Order: sequence, then structure tokens, then C-alpha cells
Amino acid sequence: MTEAEILALTYFDKVTISGQVPYTKPNGATAFKPGIKVENISCAISKKDVANVNQTDTTNNIQYNSILFCAPDTPIASGDDVEVTFENGTKRKYEAGEPFYYASHLEVPLLRKEKS
Repeated sequence: MTEAEILALTYFDKVTISGQVPYTKPNGATAFKPGIKVENISCAISKKDVANVNQTDTTNNIQYNSILFCAPDTPIASGDDVEVTFENGTKRKYEAGEPFYYASHLEVPLLRKEKS
């Protein structure tokens, strides 16, 4: 069993990644359009630190650093839309930062897209 396979045993959440996907134009040229890159990929989310909350009467800005951990061959790029379904069924939306590639896994900083 590889190190990547061993780490994958600790991934209990699922991720869907959307971004620019290639397609073939009628003239045979390759172009890109928005679409889903992958769905229901096993992953783990870690929250690093909590920032001060900017709360008003109408919104609560959510500010903390999260990191996505997933298989090293997961197709993700900076700016991709990331929707995580946690083990308990809760869904959250993020924007991907620059991925860091390791032989055993991928680490991607996330920016939360929603407000509460």
C-alpha cells in the first residue's frame, strides 16, 4: 500500500471541483468552458486558525484558513470552485488557492465563499 493510499483512508469528506474544462470545437480546436472537473472525490478539510469575525446586524463574515487534503492526482487549479460535503452532510463552498503537490497528497488552501 502506498503512502497516498494510506492517507486516503483518513479522508471522510467529499469534494466536487468546478473550473475550466477542455472541449473540442466543431473545427477541431481545443477550447475551455466552465464545468465540473471531478465529483465526489474523497478528501479531508482542516481548519488552521480563526480570524476576527466581522459581524453586522445583517451578515457575519466568515474568516478562517482552511486546507483541502486529497489525492495527488486530483485536477485542481487556483481559482477553481470547490464544494465540500462533510461527513455529516453539511455542504460548504470555497475558492481554491494555489495547490501544493506532494508525492503522497495534495494540499490546497481554501477561501470560504459564503456568509452566514
